[in-house]
Amino acid sequence: MINWLALAAGVIAAFLLGWLVYGPVGFQKRWAEGTRIDPTPPDSPPLPQMTAQIVFLILLATVIGITETTNSLGVAVLAILAVAAQAASVGAWAQKSAFAIAVDTSYALGCGVVMILAHAIL
Repeated sequence: MINWLALAAGVIAAFLLGWLVYGPVGFQKRWAEGTRIDPTPPDSPPLPQMTAQIVFLILLATVIGITETTNSLGVAVLAILAVAAQAASVGAWAQKSAFAIAVDTSYALGCGVVMILAHAIL
């Protein structure tokens, strides 16, 4: 059975990790410049983008939760690596800087790590 508490905790932790990485305390300005978007924080939260991010996190957490029920950690790791590779590929096609691609890829890997840790702890 899926550990729903661990799934929810993983989603929340990964979302907060995103705020740390991409927010004012993280790499916001340098990442935005490398992504070729305005580094000035928006006046209001970017709700469509945040919604898409939450959907992604729920889906990844669900995959990790399912693999946890079948003791398939290797499959979870492959899924996380696939997400990171996709982030790197899209970043390269969008002509992001190497720094921005590294941030995006590292965030994808970090999401997987905190989600797996949530299952290990809870």
